[in-house]
Amino acid sequence: MMSLMTDTRWDGAGFPARLATAKGPLSTNAFAKKCGISESVFRKYLAGESVPGADKLVDIAREAGVSLDWLATGRAPTGVAQAANDGAAGIDVALLETVIDAVEAGLEQIGATLPPARKAKLVASLYGIYQLGDDARRAPVMELVRLAV
Repeated sequence: MMSLMTDTRWDGAGFPARLATAKGPLSTNAFAKKCGISESVFRKYLAGESVPGADKLVDIAREAGVSLDWLATGRAPTGVAQAANDGAAGIDVALLETVIDAVEAGLEQIGATLPPARKAKLVASLYGIYQLGDDARRAPVMELVRLAV
């Protein structure tokens, strides 16, 4: 029973990263507005300088389409139904598709291929960058594709 309690505690250290993931590709200002939070307060959450109250935490989880449990504790949802309810366990499928398309286009443009493991690392790295709010511009993708080859 004690291990269950440990798994469900607030994870303040990991909260800013999960919040950035939950925000997805939206600008900080746009996502904060959707949640009814000022941009300056939301930026404090992202920086780990402040934490939202329960009401705002619920609003953030709802707007992001993630589970409140994951947002607060980092615990992965269990079961297929839970993952479906949580927006495919936090994966932004449209963003992932955009990143994969960009990587494929970049590889085609320079006439190169990557082994699956290296391509997966490149896609995962780009996905993480763009999830934090950076624009998925063609130039940075091309530069990273060139570096990966």
